[in-house]
Amino acid sequence: MPSSATFFNAPKKVFAHYFHPFPVSIDNAVSANDYYNTQYLSKTGESDKWIKQGGFLRQRPLGVAVGTGTSWQQLNMEAEVRAAIARGITGFTFDVLAATDATATNGSLRTMLAAAHAVDSRFKIIVMPDITTLGSNSSAVISVIETAAASPAAYRLSDGRLVVTAFDAGLNSPAWWTSVINTLSSQGIHIAFVPTFLAWPANPAAYAAISYGFANWGTATVAAAIAMEGDPKTVHSTYGKIFMMPVDPQQYRPKDFLFWEAGNSATFRDAWTGSIQGDADWVQLVTWNDFSESSAVSPVTDATLNRSIGTGYYNLTGYYASWFLTGQQPPITHDVLYYFYRRETTTAAGPAQSQLDTIATGAAQNEIELLAFLTSPGVLKISIGGKTYTQNAPAGMVSFSVPSQAGTPVFTLSRSGADVFSFQAGVQIYGAGGLPSGVQDLTYWSGSASKTGTCSL
Repeated sequence: MPSSATFFNAPKKVFAHYFHPFPVSIDNAVSANDYYNTQYLSKTGESDKWIKQGGFLRQRPLGVAVGTGTSWQQLNMEAEVRAAIARGITGFTFDVLAATDATATNGSLRTMLAAAHAVDSRFKIIVMPDITTLGSNSSAVISVIETAAASPAAYRLSDGRLVVTAFDAGLNSPAWWTSVINTLSSQGIHIAFVPTFLAWPANPAAYAAISYGFANWGTATVAAAIAMEGDPKTVHSTYGKIFMMPVDPQQYRPKDFLFWEAGNSATFRDAWTGSIQGDADWVQLVTWNDFSESSAVSPVTDATLNRSIGTGYYNLTGYYASWFLTGQQPPITHDVLYYFYRRETTTAAGPAQSQLDTIATGAAQNEIELLAFLTSPGVLKISIGGKTYTQNAPAGMVSFSVPSQAGTPVFTLSRSGADVFSFQAGVQIYGAGGLPSGVQDLTYWSGSASKTGTCSL
C-alpha cells in the first residue's frame, strides 16, 4: 500500500461511518465474558429481549485486552483509528444519536475526537447528527456541531469551514437547516453541509443552496451499487457539488428478520468500482462498526473470538481505497485468496427464532466465493464435502464461486501441477438443519490467506 502521506494528501477522501453504540469494548471486561458475548450474541441475553430473534447480533469486534485506568475507551478508539488508517481510511463520519453523546465530558464524540488527534492529526472526523433520533430539536443539533467545532480533529475545508453531514437529513426541511446554519454562523462557526439522504435522489435541488455536497446512504445490493455509478457526475454537472458515494459490504439485521442479498463480495466490489469510475469525490463506508446491521468493514468475529473469520472486507478496503485515492490500480505484489460465504444457506432451518429471516428485495444467492488476487495465472480450487471444484484463472483479480454446501471449505492455488498454498476456512457451513444452536445466521463471513502469510489484523 502507498504511504499514509499519499492517502492524506490526496484530494479525494475515504470516510467510514462510525456507530458509537458498538465500540470494541462496551464494559472493559474479558472478551469471552463481556457484554457482546454474554448479552448481544446470546439468545437469552439482555433478559430475553432478543429471544425471538435468537440474539441481537451475529458479529462482534475482535477481542481486546482489558484496559487499566480511566482512559481505556479512548485507547480503544485510538486502536480503531490506527486500524482504519492501515487500510487507507482517512477519517470517520461519526454518528451522534443524542446531544449528550457530544456534550458530556466523557461523551463518545469528544472521546473519538481526542483519540483521532492523539493518533494522527491528519485523520479527521466529520460530525453526523442523527436526525432519526435528534429529530427537529435544533438546539440539540447545534450543540453537537459546536462540540465538534471546538476540536482540531474535526474535518475542515481549506477555507476553514467545518464539514458537517447528517444522517437522514431529509427529515428536516431546507428552511429548518438554513436556520441551524445561520445560528452557527452567527457564533462564528461556518459549515460546509453535506447532507446524507437515505433515499436517492431525495429532492437534492431543494437543498442545493445550503449544501457543499450530497451523500447517499445506499443499499447493499449489486443492482444498487451498479446504478449509483453515474450519481457523482450528475451531481457535479447539475448542481456543481461534491458527492460522497456509499460503499456497503452487506446488510443483515437480525432484530428485524431482514437481509439484502449482497452476492458475497460483489456488492462491495461494485460499489468501489462505481466510486472510482464514477469519479466520486469522497467515499463513505457503510459502516465501520454497525454490528446490528452486519455491515462492518472493521475486522469482526463471533462468540468464539476467532480472529481470522471476518477480515475480508477490511483487507479489501486497503486495495480499493488505494485505487480510489491515488487514481492508480494497485499492483498485485503477492498471491492472496479471499473467501466469502454464509455459515448456512438462506433456506436453512432456524428453530430458535420465532420466524425465518426474509429478503428485502430480489432473490437470495447461496454460494461460496473465492476471490483471488494473482501475480500470474494459476488454478483455483475449492474443496468441500468430498468434492473439488477448479477454475483456470489469469493474473489479476478473479472471482470463482460454487454452490454452498455443508462442510468447511479448503481453498487452494496451484501452478504447474503443484500447490502454491492451501488453507482451510475458519467458518464451517451447516446444512439444511441449520446451526447446532438453531439460530439462523445470514451474515457473510469473510477471510483471507496469502502466499506470504495470513492477512489477519
